[in-house]
Amino acid sequence: MEQQGSDSFDPEEYQFTCLDYRESQKVLSKLILVHFHWQVAQILDRYKSSSSQLLSDAQVQPSSTCRSVPTPQSLQCGVCLQLVRRDTLLALPCQHSFCKGCWEQHCTVLVKDGMGVGISCMAQDCSLQMPEDFVLSLLSGEELKDKYRRYLFRDYVESHFQLQLCPGADCPIVIQVQEPRARRVQCIHCNEVFCFKCRAMYHAPTDCPTVRRWLTKCADDSETANYISAHTKDCPKCNICIEKNGGCNHMQCSKCKHDFCWMCLGDWKTHGSEYYECSRYKENPDIVNQSQQAQAREALKKYLFYFERWENHNKSLQLEAQTYQRIQEKIQERVMNNLGTWIDWQYMQNAAKLLAKCRYTLQYTYPYAYYMESGPRKKLSARSEAVEMTRYVLLISVNWTVFHSTCNECFWVSGQSIE
Repeated sequence: MEQQGSDSFDPEEYQFTCLDYRESQKVLSKLILVHFHWQVAQILDRYKSSSSQLLSDAQVQPSSTCRSVPTPQSLQCGVCLQLVRRDTLLALPCQHSFCKGCWEQHCTVLVKDGMGVGISCMAQDCSLQMPEDFVLSLLSGEELKDKYRRYLFRDYVESHFQLQLCPGADCPIVIQVQEPRARRVQCIHCNEVFCFKCRAMYHAPTDCPTVRRWLTKCADDSETANYISAHTKDCPKCNICIEKNGGCNHMQCSKCKHDFCWMCLGDWKTHGSEYYECSRYKENPDIVNQSQQAQAREALKKYLFYFERWENHNKSLQLEAQTYQRIQEKIQERVMNNLGTWIDWQYMQNAAKLLAKCRYTLQYTYPYAYYMESGPRKKLSARSEAVEMTRYVLLISVNWTVFHSTCNECFWVSGQSIE
């Protein structure tokens, strides 16, 4: 167990704990807790009120209406309708009897489909839950039993309001918090960073439902947006094809030396101190009075506007990750040549990490802006956020270029501004 999130200087820090499998087992219980989402006070109150009703509601004890009365015909399996020996019939407390073979097939199919908690009686209109030991006795092979135990563990964790499974590939860590909120957590095992509430990539300042809507829309409209997914654009002056190989939007054509903005293709000189304006979508106020076709075109135009800027930040983050790796390699080389220590160069690593964090936050402002209703609030929010975020990013620099200096055998990092 390791406590995380203790940096008081980071406003996004969140107190959480990483638990391994054995540690998390200590805070997990069984079906009643799962059904009531681990609300112990609620369980105790309902138990004092009516213990039998509590067990019935949790589907661990049959209600009086679903019990079957044993008859001589109970020697016939209710599923396969075969006459079987009495000792091969199995039943839950609801007394719905079925042959062992049908029980085994029922459990095997559901476990292979990924079900843990929730396997119930096969009888129609009977929702009585099958206990863990009952299911395990019907599964053949340790591999299938282990799979069932993993599914149970997953369901127990997911039902607990203070726990979340790490979404990293094959990661066994469980994140525990005191107060469940949509905040950033990072796994100590696989370093996966995600939102605790929805387990998606961390997405501040946009809330979880909005991000889900945005990602779904991006997936649905991926073909429409394919044409803007390329890394190349034509120079607006000489029309030569230019490839974006850095995070900054300030581009210079290698042929004609024309400086322009990657996002809007406008002359960089005309951007002045408000170059973030090309990241603000200017809606048509009269679109509601136009035809449906015109409104559809405007909606597509708006989506592509925000998607292009979203995707641009995503690609810039990938490029800056490569630059960060080159910074690491260059620092290692200088340290090995006795040109300073790791501590001397630490500020560069910290600045590069902060740069990536700022760009990541900027990326997730676009879904927020896309779904925000038009009006004074949107104009004020877009303006203030653009100014503040731009000034903040400018303070730490934006595009990093690492190279050798032929004069003094050192390297340096130069900064340029982005939107």
